[in-house]
Amino acid sequence: MKKNVTLIKDYSKLTDSNLDLKGGKIIASLTNNTDFPATVPTLHDFTTVKNSYSQNLVAASSGDRAAIAMKNQEKDSLLGAMRMLAINLEGLSLGNQAKLAGTGFDLAATGSSVPAMAAPTGYTLADGLNTGELKSTVKGVAQAIMYSHEYSLAQPDENTTWTTWVTTTVSYTFTGLPSGTRVYARVGAIGRKDQLAYSDVLSRIVQ
Repeated sequence: MKKNVTLIKDYSKLTDSNLDLKGGKIIASLTNNTDFPATVPTLHDFTTVKNSYSQNLVAASSGDRAAIAMKNQEKDSLLGAMRMLAINLEGLSLGNQAKLAGTGFDLAATGSSVPAMAAPTGYTLADGLNTGELKSTVKGVAQAIMYSHEYSLAQPDENTTWTTWVTTTVSYTFTGLPSGTRVYARVGAIGRKDQLAYSDVLSRIVQ
């Protein structure tokens, strides 16, 4: 008997930063996705929840207890929205694995091996067209379906919280950056089975 294809619905074990990344991947995957034109919650509402979590995640990096409590509250909201959305997508897909694979959620384990993801190369960080902009560009990676363009205003270490945009393109322009500030940036290549590999970190002073 053929088993129904399902999505993983519980992402509570992800780190805060990886949960933010996963939420961004889901939004990018469902944007203009003709297989799922209307969902519950709506893409707009889900994006609002995710963006609120992202903002509070950055605020919590200060170590302020109130900010951390608010981040945890928004994390619970995001986890709940992800669960609801995954359940809705399963129903809409009627078990179509190809459709579910394009949602940004993880498919339940099938026992198949996960190929390694090559690290992005040829990364460049250049001035944008306008003041306060930097353009992040990397060479395409064969197995990648999305790219996470990330930056930090502080020199990165193991505790860095990166500001992240997940896109389907190898280039992204960061906007609204403070002029005269050195920005550190990188790009992560994301595979269909959530393999993730990062480019080298580059830095540049914003014009």
